[in-house]
Amino acid sequence: MPDAEPDPLLGREPLPGRDCGTCHVCCVSLTIDEPELQKPQGFRCRNLVQGQGCAIYGTRPQTCRSFNCGWRLLKWVRPSLRPDQSGVLVRLHYEVAKATGQQTLGVAITLLENSALNAEGLAETVAAAVASGIPVYLHVPGPPGYTASQARINEALEHAVLTKDKAAVLQVLRLARAKGRAGKHAPIVLKPRAQP
Repeated sequence: MPDAEPDPLLGREPLPGRDCGTCHVCCVSLTIDEPELQKPQGFRCRNLVQGQGCAIYGTRPQTCRSFNCGWRLLKWVRPSLRPDQSGVLVRLHYEVAKATGQQTLGVAITLLENSALNAEGLAETVAAAVASGIPVYLHVPGPPGYTASQARINEALEHAVLTKDKAAVLQVLRLARAKGRAGKHAPIVLKPRAQP
């Protein structure tokens, strides 16, 4: 099992060979609430042209310019977990300590569909992060246009990771995803856009 790094490559360029290519998962699965682009999760970005990619790529908003998924940045995320092929989206995620306000960089793992639980390398990737002490959150999208559920899963996975029990890692993920899907999801409210 590969070792995760304590500081998951902040400010680093994407890994060689991990180009987006035809993957546009982030253009659908993320909420973007910027003055120049507002889109709730679960809906295609209006600028995404089928078979061509982003119609405004050269002038896309800074949010889009600066985003790279964990598959592109983190060498311990298995190559098989490219989001459009696996249904797994790994994102960098800050955990903020309530007492001190200190930020720790971790990951949020979104299982975009139930079949993502069968993605090759999912259990190993999650286990590598947990074993290295990286905060791991399971992010479960609500219906399109609705909020997601999210929970830290490190503690729930400790025993399975320690005993190298892949089936138990996947069972925890399965149960956590089911619980997140059954939770309450509210409509996403985007900031009012400034009128020109």
